[in-house]
Amino acid sequence: MLRVLLAIASPLFRQTMQQVARAALDLLPWPVAVEVVEAPSELEEKAGRDPRTLLLLDWEWAKEETPALLPRLFERNPEMRVVVLLPPSAPKAYRSALWAAGACASTPRDRLDEEWLITILCLVRRAMEREGLLPVAFDQEAETGEGEVSASSVASPIGP
Repeated sequence: MLRVLLAIASPLFRQTMQQVARAALDLLPWPVAVEVVEAPSELEEKAGRDPRTLLLLDWEWAKEETPALLPRLFERNPEMRVVVLLPPSAPKAYRSALWAAGACASTPRDRLDEEWLITILCLVRRAMEREGLLPVAFDQEAETGEGEVSASSVASPIGP
């Protein structure tokens, strides 16, 4: 099972991200485990447990030390994916440093919603399926043939 680890510094932002995660999980066709890290002392231990982990790491957690933190986390869990949640006005240099340190992506904190999270979860899940870390998620309708839609039965948005 894909595991999302929320490492969020602010209790208010942590609560917001938990609400975003709940809303996103309600829309997914496969299960996701969500865990919260509240103290820096827990992060390395929890992040190092499972290669099927997506870490959503708040920049405020370690601030300018975030790029230095990532290699330590990857030593414990090389397959883990990391998305860093940046402050809204973060300079490009932050993104460059995070990319160099091994983060998959970084995004401003003010642009997060359940659709963004669903997209990230889908991309991470598909990559982990291809790498053999997760089994392929089967859609029951696709397996049984129910609900199939052929290309000819879909109305074209462009016209005839």
